[in-house]
Amino acid sequence: MSEQEALRPLTDPEAIAAVSTFLSTTVADMGMDCTVSVHELARETVFELRGPDAAQTVGKKGVTLDALQTLASRVASKHLRGERAAIVVDAAGWREQREQALLSMAQHLGQQCVAQGKVIVMDPLPPRERRVIHLALAR
Repeated sequence: MSEQEALRPLTDPEAIAAVSTFLSTTVADMGMDCTVSVHELARETVFELRGPDAAQTVGKKGVTLDALQTLASRVASKHLRGERAAIVVDAAGWREQREQALLSMAQHLGQQCVAQGKVIVMDPLPPRERRVIHLALAR
């Protein structure tokens, strides 16, 4: 079983509350007006930032959002005693929009690669985004 398959949604109410509080406090300390909503999607627990400043929490290419997600995972892990949970921090649906853009890019670059018969090198991507590209090209 791979590490990704071993991850499960966050179900511990105390951990969910701790992560929600952490995100709300951190975003407020950043001077942004956002609320946190929680829902489960596939096998992940999604903490969605919404509000007038939600788009600003994304940062350049999602770097700020990824940092918040890493910290949120650390907060959750303190409550899970060594277990890991699949946590996603999103802002106003940015991750879905990014995934659609990556799928489009993969299709375009795949066609270009076949047409030109050359290897195309992309800029480095986070693991989650690389996975989207690889799965799109595998089809």
